[in-house]
Amino acid sequence: MDPSPTNGTKTSSRGGSLEPLTFQEYLELSNLAFNWGDSYDAKDWARLKSIIAPTLFVDYTQIGKGKWEAMPAEDFMAMASHDDFLGDPCVKTQHLFGATRWERLSESKFVGHHQLRVAHQVYTAPDFKTVKVRGHGHATNEHYYTKIDGVWKFSGIKSCVRWFEHDFEKVFKGSYKDGQS
Repeated sequence: MDPSPTNGTKTSSRGGSLEPLTFQEYLELSNLAFNWGDSYDAKDWARLKSIIAPTLFVDYTQIGKGKWEAMPAEDFMAMASHDDFLGDPCVKTQHLFGATRWERLSESKFVGHHQLRVAHQVYTAPDFKTVKVRGHGHATNEHYYTKIDGVWKFSGIKSCVRWFEHDFEKVFKGSYKDGQS
């Protein structure tokens, strides 16, 4: 017996369609992924705010933070830009993308499975002359994208860290508190 649906459409493990994304969707989603990483690295909070959905799924448990099923955009912005996280003026990052696999969940939802290497350096002062701590992550992130009023938005993230280099647990002042590691 053929387990595929009768219309010939294959489904993903999440029940979504495996129909390929269009070239236009690819361009728009790739641009969104770039702006996510580059806004983190540049600490460009206005740009980050412009690309996120009103609520986001956030699972940062593997980097010493929490998990939220529906985090309001304002709370996400406050967390990302906080001094205990990416807003620390002494923390520099670079989010480098490797390969991406796109999974269509519906006409208005995609999951991007992104290979990432994220370099982190903490300096002793905002003049960036002396490196205090290095901690790099190698991950395959799930990024969630939702089309809202005809515009693709970043609507969530789940980090799946493969391994760390150096002292990642010391990079963010607000992570790995109370003996977590």
